[in-house]
Amino acid sequence: MFEYRMIMDLVETLTTPHRVATWRLDDKSLLALVPQLSTRMRQLDALRVRLVHEIDERCLGQKIGASSTQSWLSEAAKLTPAAAKRIVTAGQNLRARPDVTASFDTGVLDIDQVRSITTLLDQIPDLLSDLDPTSVDGDPTDPVTTCTQQCTDYLISAAEHEHAVDTANRAAALKAMLGNQDGPPPDDENEALNEFFASPTTGGRVRVKGHFDKVAGEQLLTALSALSKPQPGRDNTHGEPDPDPRTAAQRRADAITGIIRHYLDSGTAPTEGGETPHLTVFVGLDDLTKATRNSGDTNTHDSEGHPGPHAHDDSCGCDDRRADSGRSVIRRGPAWMPWLGPISIRLAAMLSCDATITPIVMDHDGNPLDVGRTTRTIPRRLRRALDARDCGCAFPGCGRPAAWTDGHHIHHWSNGGETQLSNLVLLCRFHHRRIHKGDWEVYIGDDGHPWFLPPHWIDTDRKPVPSHNRRQLAFTS
Repeated sequence: MFEYRMIMDLVETLTTPHRVATWRLDDKSLLALVPQLSTRMRQLDALRVRLVHEIDERCLGQKIGASSTQSWLSEAAKLTPAAAKRIVTAGQNLRARPDVTASFDTGVLDIDQVRSITTLLDQIPDLLSDLDPTSVDGDPTDPVTTCTQQCTDYLISAAEHEHAVDTANRAAALKAMLGNQDGPPPDDENEALNEFFASPTTGGRVRVKGHFDKVAGEQLLTALSALSKPQPGRDNTHGEPDPDPRTAAQRRADAITGIIRHYLDSGTAPTEGGETPHLTVFVGLDDLTKATRNSGDTNTHDSEGHPGPHAHDDSCGCDDRRADSGRSVIRRGPAWMPWLGPISIRLAAMLSCDATITPIVMDHDGNPLDVGRTTRTIPRRLRRALDARDCGCAFPGCGRPAAWTDGHHIHHWSNGGETQLSNLVLLCRFHHRRIHKGDWEVYIGDDGHPWFLPPHWIDTDRKPVPSHNRRQLAFTS
């Protein structure tokens, strides 16, 4: 039977690791074994680097048919080519670095720290190329040798108490200090190397990728930080905040979208084609009217705020102006945008809630007949009043700043809804989509403020919930 002591012997653990029953180890043993095992793993990693370097020096991989030591190692050890290359490169970089090698062998450094340190040490001769040897007490002193030893001692000493990212940052800071301030900037500070790609895909989405210098990257991360924080909602009648259902990547995507929308809305963008950039959507009015009518955005409510009959219902036959002619025809689809083409009518309906509208009357073949005057559905003065009333996203538990919200028409303008305070509510893009989805409903109560009706699966009674900035109010009984 495998023996368990108060502190289990590490050698015994490594000899038969598959026989270690972790559940039988006491707290003290568990806490002691993990750091010891981590140190031993670094030591074993150092041994592997030395072994692979010897194989590389003897060209043993090529002798048995491999194209390189890296390709042999990748196949023999089941490593990715990148991981194999990292090991081969580490062995080559350590040849003339006995101090770094010793710290690696004893488990003080891991392979990533070795890479950061040796990369800097190899760059020091170029960084100090403009310095001449000096003399101290009559003895010649090479600044490169002196600086290399000082940097080695400093980085190894610091690495003993930190992880690889901290060591990499220290090495980068030393490189910045030693570099020629009058020469070209390092790659991570060179604006000329910045790249950004935005490519429409065949599926209709846009794929982006890029890399930036440190200043631009810092500005981007700073802008995203506050806007991508989790936004807990209040989706239950007990007032308990539910966690944000979005992943971190989804929150960042929403943040960058909000930044772009805010920039376009600011009116400070340079003109293109004689006007400031804005989102353009072409959609047939009859299609839009039908879509918003079917989405149920025209609910009325009784005096207690409970849903009443629809103001317009297809079943009653009212407002059926195109019943005989069918759907309006537009060449590129029922709704489309200049850059990315067709979009759903539902998305077009949401975009039209708070937008600059340019009416383009088209015939049934999709030919423009008349272009009307561009008007903003929510005038600036009314928008200020809306900001003052809702103080940001009105959805319960949200409260995102007003600058990052849309003005949602409760009764859609394409169905005759008026652009006035009693028919508008501020919603962030996330909750704007939720309202258009139809699970939640919103209406203006007798107090002149927005109230929200949760779906049946959250509250079977559908008790009205006050807007976010009036969350201190008790729920209506």
